[in-house]
Amino acid sequence: MATHVLYYAASSLDGRIAGPEHDLAFLKLLTGAENDYETFFVDVDSLIMGAETWRFMVGHGRWPYGDKPTWIVTHADALEELDGAGDAVERYSGDLAELVRLIGERGCRRTWLVGGGSLAGQLLEADLIDELVLTVAPTFVGDGPTLADGVFPLRRFTLTELARFGDDGVRLRYERARG
Repeated sequence: MATHVLYYAASSLDGRIAGPEHDLAFLKLLTGAENDYETFFVDVDSLIMGAETWRFMVGHGRWPYGDKPTWIVTHADALEELDGAGDAVERYSGDLAELVRLIGERGCRRTWLVGGGSLAGQLLEADLIDELVLTVAPTFVGDGPTLADGVFPLRRFTLTELARFGDDGVRLRYERARG
């Protein structure tokens, strides 16, 4: 069974998913909208994230994702401890296409790419992102991690949703155009 890899993220107008030192203050400008995260989260059954996203989480508290199977893509020999992460979290180092195949073999159908931009770039390079749900905040950050970073070929995505999000934000949904 193949898994559908979905990148659900928020960014600034200049494509930053965080500011310097992983500051998320820009998200506070997404006002006047109902947070639909809970609805989104119910619909995914597994997660993948990069080493920087993991380190951010370790530095900022408890594991918020329950027992959903999660793979941390890292070259480190071990993961730093994160309260509440438990047995659902696995370290992975290797070919990303193999990881996506493994996730599908474990029966997971919708996998959320939690972040970050470096892993997103690697997944784009391997043509493994199937869908992007992006909420754009009405501000520029100027410096910080980007939505996707690295060297990858152009990948065409088809716009399937464009909507106002709250007072001044925008929600974009794209699906990978293959074939």
